[in-house]
Amino acid sequence: MSDEAKRLELFRKLPLRAQRAFIAATKDNPVLAADTNYVENLERIHEECLMNATPEERARLGGF
Repeated sequence: MSDEAKRLELFRKLPLRAQRAFIAATKDNPVLAADTNYVENLERIHEECLMNATPEERARLGGF
């Protein structure tokens, strides 16, 4: 498993709120934001996690 694949798998295990904060921080970092494929993968994983989240988990995220 590549380093990026390992990072994405760890990202998947984060709580939804932490995922959202991580995505925002990644987009704010000019070096990381330049890797659009990485950012897109983070957003895709977050969307998958949202789709599988319980209503309580979504409520903790706020706005859902």
